[in-house]
Amino acid sequence: MWLLFTGACLTCLLALYGPGCLLFRGLRFSWPLALACAPLASVFGYASISVLWGMLGIDCSWATVALPVALACGALLAASRLFGTRNRPPCSSSFAWRMLALYLLAGIAVCLHVYVLSLDGPESYYCRYDNQTHYNLARHFLDTSDWSALHTGSGAVADEAQTGYYPAAWHLLVALVASATGIDMPIVMNALNAMLSGVTYPLSSFVLMHALFPARRDVLFFGAFTSVGFACLPWVLLLKGQLLANLLSFSLIPAAIALVIAYVHAGARRHWRGLLLCLALSVGFFGVAHPNGLFTVLVFLAPFVIHRIADAITQSTWIGSRNPLRKPWVVWILGLAFAYLVWQAMLYAPPLQQVVLFNNTGNLNLSWTESAYAAAVFSLYPEQPPQWALTLACAAGFVALVRQRRFWLGLPALYMLVVYGLCRCSDAPYTLRTFFAGFWYSDPYRILCCAELFLIPIAALGLAAIAAYAHRKIDRLSWKGSLALVAGIFALVNFLPFYQEPPENQSSEVSGSHFVPTAGTAVGYMHYLMESGYDESEEQVYSAEEQRFVRKVLEIIPDEALIINQPHDGSAFAYGLDGLNTYFRHIDTGGTTEQSRTIRDHLSDITTDSTVREAVRNSGAQYVLLLDQGVPYDEGRWLIQTGEDYEMGWEGLANLTDDTPGFETILADGDMRLYKITAEESAEDQ
Repeated sequence: MWLLFTGACLTCLLALYGPGCLLFRGLRFSWPLALACAPLASVFGYASISVLWGMLGIDCSWATVALPVALACGALLAASRLFGTRNRPPCSSSFAWRMLALYLLAGIAVCLHVYVLSLDGPESYYCRYDNQTHYNLARHFLDTSDWSALHTGSGAVADEAQTGYYPAAWHLLVALVASATGIDMPIVMNALNAMLSGVTYPLSSFVLMHALFPARRDVLFFGAFTSVGFACLPWVLLLKGQLLANLLSFSLIPAAIALVIAYVHAGARRHWRGLLLCLALSVGFFGVAHPNGLFTVLVFLAPFVIHRIADAITQSTWIGSRNPLRKPWVVWILGLAFAYLVWQAMLYAPPLQQVVLFNNTGNLNLSWTESAYAAAVFSLYPEQPPQWALTLACAAGFVALVRQRRFWLGLPALYMLVVYGLCRCSDAPYTLRTFFAGFWYSDPYRILCCAELFLIPIAALGLAAIAAYAHRKIDRLSWKGSLALVAGIFALVNFLPFYQEPPENQSSEVSGSHFVPTAGTAVGYMHYLMESGYDESEEQVYSAEEQRFVRKVLEIIPDEALIINQPHDGSAFAYGLDGLNTYFRHIDTGGTTEQSRTIRDHLSDITTDSTVREAVRNSGAQYVLLLDQGVPYDEGRWLIQTGEDYEMGWEGLANLTDDTPGFETILADGDMRLYKITAEESAEDQ
């Protein structure tokens, strides 16, 4: 199995980096920048051609999607070499390559500890609410050969609306790799998550650090540690939701920012065609990966652009010395006012209203003081141990920014930390949260990932400042020795793989408190959470025992046979993970058909109610699957969103027993049942 996992990882890397690397080399990017930014072009290319094939009715597969994109990017590279200028792409120094390798090594090491080694086998899975959508959509892409982001859905017969737009690039990549390799989808999903977390995100962070500090080798060196040093990014995205679309989007945010900065430094006027192309690729990428990644990029670029304009005007000979625009603070006021107007316009844009107005109240459980403390010590996730080393590094970094007159670089991080506090504070009004955090569903966990992403360069600058101070104050300590000393102490304090959970009566679930007495590091805590989530020996809503039962069912029933199920018992995941053709694929019943409501309410009355028989006949269902038959709510394992009254509206399945007329028991094991619907046969005999 682990060999298959390795093969899936390599295929994911080839899909992410192959075509895009050709394109950016054709644009004469250096190798490190081309590598780091390659997924922006690759993924957007796959998504674009999938939309086109969806419109034309052409089946999608790895050959029909990946090969045309690779050929197009290869053709651009060839045209650039044959007909472009004779200027060769810039060569990267050996130091840049060593730093790139260090970022990769750090990313892979932390990913192995926090994620890969936490998996209970490469096929293990995590049953969270959002994964109903993610698993089912990826499977539906593969089954239907339609990978268009405009034609998304679970394919459930019970659903009224079968297609629509969804940022489905992550799901497309899963289908692409599964199509190319034939490897089971759970393994492909875990492999893709590992590559995005351990390779794509660190590489992306490297080029951003290189763009921000091209002449600061010490800061670039420490960036390898800070890019993977913040405990929540990207691991919270694999714990909450899961937020897999955001995982892909956030992994490339640093690369998208670095693209713009690189073009500005190289001369935006001279390279305006390449800049426009890269902007189009980035906007398109975030459109298919997750749009709030684009808003995160804008939060960072707004102060950067204002800062560059203020500097350009100050140095300009075209503007008189008495012109108010010569004063940077005037430019900043005008720039922020313009940014405010753009922000307001986007807030009221009709396509974004469902996201912006989402009233996320599930995490409003801190006071203003507690929110500020959590943000200051980076105890951003419930029960997370503080990251004191990063607090010190960031404090030193902010001081260094002020001294270097680069405080603009700290504004995006400060903004996100303040917004995180708003999204956690019980006293924060809805309108305020909506204005500042609406583009991220007012979700503190998405916000904290943005904050940590923006703090990476600040923490790296702070560690460099501490190393410089140590070099000055400690006799006979060389410059390289000070770098090694500070890096070693930081790594020991921040990455120590240890965590001890709090006493059961003091856990956040019992006490309701965000802060609990714990021992260990935040990185160790993330490993602990991931290990608990993927532990197949622990009871999950879709347990390993239930999955084995489902696989037995697949051996018994005809291929593609439709099965009526109770999604709350875990069978909502059976289609996405195992390919079982279930009737209900989500616990939410909004947007389902009237026919499905009849089945939910009255299936057990099938022999006496002709309306039910007609509904079942029209659906094409032949079997019924129950994984928690007769299990009381307080004795079962459910999704958090399943309430005690969940059986209301599901009486037709709740009342089914082995003795219910019209059903024949085909397979039974404990509280798990597979029934064949025989009511139609009985009605025909009569």
